[in-house]
Amino acid sequence: MPKKAAHVLVIDDEESIRDGCSQILARMGHQAESAGDGLAGLEMAKTGRFDLILLDIRMPKIDGLDILRTLKKELNIPSKVIIITGFGTIQLAVEAMRLGAGNFITKPFDAAELKKAVNDCLAGEACGMTPGERLSTIIGTSDYIEELKDTIRRVAKTDSTVLVTGESGTGKELVARTIHTLSTRSEKLFIPVDCSSLVQNLMESELFGHVKGAFSGATENREGRFQMADKGTLFLDEISNVPLEVQAKLLRALQEQEVPRVGSSVPEKVDVRLITATNRDLREEVRSGTFREDLFYRISVVPIHIRPLREHKSDITPIALHYFELFRTKHNSRAQRLSPEVVKSLAAYSWPGNIRELRNTIERLCVLCDNEEVTLSDILYYGQDTRAKAPVVDPFSGRMTLVDVEKEHIEKALQHFNYQINKTAQFLGIDRKTLRTKIRNYGIDVREEK
Repeated sequence: MPKKAAHVLVIDDEESIRDGCSQILARMGHQAESAGDGLAGLEMAKTGRFDLILLDIRMPKIDGLDILRTLKKELNIPSKVIIITGFGTIQLAVEAMRLGAGNFITKPFDAAELKKAVNDCLAGEACGMTPGERLSTIIGTSDYIEELKDTIRRVAKTDSTVLVTGESGTGKELVARTIHTLSTRSEKLFIPVDCSSLVQNLMESELFGHVKGAFSGATENREGRFQMADKGTLFLDEISNVPLEVQAKLLRALQEQEVPRVGSSVPEKVDVRLITATNRDLREEVRSGTFREDLFYRISVVPIHIRPLREHKSDITPIALHYFELFRTKHNSRAQRLSPEVVKSLAAYSWPGNIRELRNTIERLCVLCDNEEVTLSDILYYGQDTRAKAPVVDPFSGRMTLVDVEKEHIEKALQHFNYQINKTAQFLGIDRKTLRTKIRNYGIDVREEK
């Protein structure tokens, strides 16, 4: 519990909520005031005399988002804000966090939930910081996500080398970027490198640079990724793809903070914070002799493991709602809300592609849904297997098979992209050949193709 008593404002049109919050806050040792409507609450909040504001979203006269926008975007009031929301307005709560709220609690909440939110907020753990410090890009409300944010926050203060591990699609680069954003190097460049996409015989040049004439085709001096990231952060994704001969030079670059440009006998000094990532077991790679043991220990000073989405399922809904709001706006979608059945379906699915698959699924919904409410018949999980328990169509109709759903889904995508095969295949996450095969197998009419 914070040592200093706080001055808290509760803005909610429900008297029971105001009274309950005030009593809990008083027992915590804080001074609480309340307002029964948004306009009165806004006038009180404008004074800037409150350390914390508990703000309901749905209120008559003026809603919580407008109050928050006025306080944070127009008046720059420093008070920390916790949003109070019902299940039906969780999407709005996500928007509120973008506007400057630090956290939200959902009705009905108990005393323990309120106490934790208030304590975290006043301690600076959840709100009252800059958007970067709030780690707003790391979405979720589970204990695991809170622990991950805390680890990122602490690691960011150091220059230690970090190894991020986790399955494909779990957000390893996002974690690396967040560490950089919170670090003292944030004003300098963050340089990401996908080691799996680099041509092996050119990897040394890509990482360390080369001088003119170093090899056939080297017509001019060129900086490598290390030089580009000087004073900043270098992120090497899929580090296990670096060949052994380059690993030795990478180890020296880390130990000496100097890089051997290809074709030059004089190494160059660099000041780089290195973050690496992999979806493989590097210890097994060391045992098999494909990864240097000394390099493994050098890059894993601070290991961070990201759990697959199926191991923190309570975060699926807030992540899905975050992307739904994002893509609904981006694509000017007809879809305005997810039905309760869709929310349950998303939460039940195993997500083998993790957050990347969830993001892509939500974007497809926003592009292809024809109605204001997204229903089960709009969902198609690519890569769905027999372990997936989430239905893809309305179980009460019994009229559509999975094949029917996929055919309709492809037809909608083709129509949306004016029958352009390249754009449709890219959007669906498949190659042109696979899309043409499905078009042929399903007998889809593409006479309008351009």
